[in-house]
Amino acid sequence: MRRSLRCAAVVAVALLGFATAAGVSAAAPSVDAAGSAARDYGTPTAAPDKVCPFTGQIPVSIPAVASPVGTSVPGTAGLNLPAPAVPSSIYGELCMSNDALADAEAGRPPAVLVLVHGITYGTYYWDFPYQPETYSAVNALNEHGYATLNIDRIGHGRSDHPLSALTTTAAQAETIHQLIDKLKQGQIGDIPFEHVTTVGHSYGSVIAWFESSLYNDTDAVIATGYTDRVGAANALPLILTGGPAALDPVTSGEPWATDPGYLQVRQSSRNIPALYHAENADPAVIEKDNELANTVTVPELATFPEPEYDGMHKNITIPTFSINGEYDTLVCGADQQECATDATQDASPEELEAASTRLQQWEAPAHSSASCFRAAAIPDAGHDINLHRNAQQAFAQIAYFADEASGVQGQNVESYRATCQTDAPGLQDTLPDTTRLVPPAPVDGVGSVGDPKGIPVS
Repeated sequence: MRRSLRCAAVVAVALLGFATAAGVSAAAPSVDAAGSAARDYGTPTAAPDKVCPFTGQIPVSIPAVASPVGTSVPGTAGLNLPAPAVPSSIYGELCMSNDALADAEAGRPPAVLVLVHGITYGTYYWDFPYQPETYSAVNALNEHGYATLNIDRIGHGRSDHPLSALTTTAAQAETIHQLIDKLKQGQIGDIPFEHVTTVGHSYGSVIAWFESSLYNDTDAVIATGYTDRVGAANALPLILTGGPAALDPVTSGEPWATDPGYLQVRQSSRNIPALYHAENADPAVIEKDNELANTVTVPELATFPEPEYDGMHKNITIPTFSINGEYDTLVCGADQQECATDATQDASPEELEAASTRLQQWEAPAHSSASCFRAAAIPDAGHDINLHRNAQQAFAQIAYFADEASGVQGQNVESYRATCQTDAPGLQDTLPDTTRLVPPAPVDGVGSVGDPKGIPVS
């Protein structure tokens, strides 16, 4: 049973990131070492009052062997042994408002959000160049007062592409941990950031939770497009859109494409219900998503599922939030019933969370009470919540959670942690949630409790 579920989850992992992309870029295409035009990834976008004091490569090291990591069983949590490492680098864009930069230069840096994209994504998911006034999370969060570090993960975009065998989930999490340390030490943009929060999307959420399970070294961790129960059956259409990078015209000329572990999704692969709620998506956004779809590696797919079942996420003891689209077929249970909401696109972040008790109660058993787990569903959105017409509602939800758990200057960290936990620690905080092994059963209709969409009140 466990083996079949793990295989199903390996299939499901592709779904987690096979979403999103970028659009029209105001920036000129980059130039590679040979002097020829390289692929234009479209970021960072331009916006009023936006400044990016650092863009470029950030040195990291990738573990050369798998290091043991802890489940939620007492005595094994946080086990992370030193291991040989391979030098590499991650491409990143540190951006903020002019006022925030002035404060940073005066010794009052803002809190920084580390944005971690999913499989086949890149920086473009968080800083979408097509109509960035609507679809750029970076610009919205900068305007709100936060700094952002938007990255291409190892093996993606402008970051190094090491041997695909090194691009495991554990290795991805380790590089994020190194970025967090570098931010705190002032090694990125010469600004020491005391307050850091990770924000993931899809497989990026898997990585953010993995890193938090081991280190708990940020103010909070925010997941989007992810839960601990992934619908494996809905992954097949996504997986079938990919093939060897060496055979795809977009990537065939890249030296790393000869590594059979690198896969590239085909153009025109995004037009599937798993990624978008079509009624609330701009076809031009989907077109740009198709154009800038990125890579995925076989080890990413193979090493994703374990934390869904072994209770590892119960090691997270920092504030934890999950934000999903109402119609996310990948992570919202049978018929998307667990993300059902009767909230509308006019709802405030507080109202969205209040209408999402079903999602919170469904996912919370996978987490420790110390994480103060909360959740919200974005109405009329699919898996790629950043790329629907109400994207600003998703960005406001991220900022709302970040404000409460951290604050734009980190001013709320201590008070929030002191008051957010409502349940006393118990045995459930150390043992895996066995219901993770059982797929959710569908109910009649889809909607929030008491909603005319049809979910019955129990």
